[in-house]
Amino acid sequence: MQILQGISQSMNRVAGSGASEDFSRVGLELAQLKGKVREELQAATALDLTKIIQKLEGQELLSPQEREVVSLWIVGDAEGYTKMENDFREWQEEFRRLSGVLERYEGQELSPPNLVELQGVLEDAVRVTADIANFLEKKERIERFQQDINNFTPEDAKFLISMLKSMLYSPEL
Repeated sequence: MQILQGISQSMNRVAGSGASEDFSRVGLELAQLKGKVREELQAATALDLTKIIQKLEGQELLSPQEREVVSLWIVGDAEGYTKMENDFREWQEEFRRLSGVLERYEGQELSPPNLVELQGVLEDAVRVTADIANFLEKKERIERFQQDINNFTPEDAKFLISMLKSMLYSPEL
């Protein structure tokens, strides 16, 4: 894909780097690329979405294919992430391991060396907890959407129309 031009080379260049600014710079490039990919997806499906909005405004039922297009716009990012993420089990194992490590610190004295080590353990626990929470939030978001899109009321349709129009006509598209 042309849109990915150069990103893997940038990632490979900094993979062995020990400088945080190198990773921050590539992280920014990746975030910008993610936005461009979203915009490309929206541009590729904008005409379909316009027809879907008209159908919703006419209180017509959506076909499975039309619901899929709506899904791409509303939770496509979460679907893409949860499908490719393969570290979730390892994060859970690490979370359990860190729980055990923290339990061992409970009876120790508050010496400076113990406190410094404890800061490191807590830093790791915060990171892995955030990874787990992020994954689960995306998974739950997809599940809520799937339930809602298959059972929406006229009020839900109005809200969905409003959301889709704001996304469709946003200046980022």
